[in-house]
Amino acid sequence: MNVLFVCEDCSLALLAESILATLGEGRFRAYSAGYASACKPDGSVIEFLASHHMGVEGLRAQSLERLRRGDPPPMDFVITLADVGAERFADWPGTPFVAHWNVIDGCEDLRDEATLRDVFWTLMRRIKIFVSLPQGALSRRVLERRALTLQASYL
Repeated sequence: MNVLFVCEDCSLALLAESILATLGEGRFRAYSAGYASACKPDGSVIEFLASHHMGVEGLRAQSLERLRRGDPPPMDFVITLADVGAERFADWPGTPFVAHWNVIDGCEDLRDEATLRDVFWTLMRRIKIFVSLPQGALSRRVLERRALTLQASYL
């Protein structure tokens, strides 16, 4: 299953991509993108992930528009990590299920180590729940319900 994480500057999305790629054990293909035109994450995010034994190989910042223009694979899920309008995904190839997981107040700075740590563990908990179903029980419908439950429980 293909999952796209989206935030403003790619930083949160790269965190989530790395976590899902590590925890998903090959059952998921994680992607990340930022909706800002200048999508450039802070270098501390990659360093933080590496120091927590998360996969960083192949992680790269990309804008949502660049991903869209590059003939993206069909997504099963798009999970927004910031306030992104769902209309951005209305015509996305593959008709993905869109969930909103706002994990950070827009004014918080990920360069602050305590904030970065808190966001990392919040994403880690949510993604662990998302991938926790047994291999044989994975289906889009079950995962959609799980994604909605995670969205509602953290509002």
